[in-house]
Amino acid sequence: MTDRTRNCFKRYSMDGQLQEMIALPGACVCRPVIRGKHLYAAVLRSPNMDKEGSGFVTILDKDNKVVSNIGGTVPTYIDNKLQPMQQAEKVFVHPHDVCVDKDENLYVAQWASGKVYPYKLSRV
Repeated sequence: MTDRTRNCFKRYSMDGQLQEMIALPGACVCRPVIRGKHLYAAVLRSPNMDKEGSGFVTILDKDNKVVSNIGGTVPTYIDNKLQPMQQAEKVFVHPHDVCVDKDENLYVAQWASGKVYPYKLSRV
């Protein structure tokens, strides 16, 4: 489950018991998308950059560690704790969803972004 206010994902058991909170400081995350061994999510905005139409796409590995932030800062861990992230490059304006196709291309839809079509990011 997404918890934008607390900048995290919450994982629950089928009977509704909280099993894990995955902290993503600085990331107001949207719907998680699991494909293979990765979790992908659009980050609607960086809380400290609200007025600039900020956001990026984050990718976590099978151990729930951030391995990449497309358009965002490099994920940095200190004492196994993820440091705050934010938009680093003006690639996206309020990305709201990400989809992954069979070839692992990413499609990023944006909200309040001047009516642009979703971006396709091709895997190289």
